[in-house]
Amino acid sequence: MELYHEFFGSDNYEERRSQVWRQEPDTWFVKFFEKDSHVADRLIVGHTERYAEDCAENWVIGVINV
Repeated sequence: MELYHEFFGSDNYEERRSQVWRQEPDTWFVKFFEKDSHVADRLIVGHTERYAEDCAENWVIGVINV
C-alpha cells in the first residue's frame, strides 16, 4: 500500500487526522485517528481518489463519527 494523502483537523477536531492509502487502482483505505490512536478504517472499492479524500476530510471536520 502507498500513502497518498493525510488530513488534519482544527478547532473542535484538532486531535483528529486521517490518511488515504491506495492498494490497487480502485481500492482505497481511509484510516481515522484521534489523539494519535487508530480509531477505524474504511475500505473504499470502485470509487475515485477524490471520493476517498472526501471521506478522510469528513472525519477531520466532524461529519463522520465512529
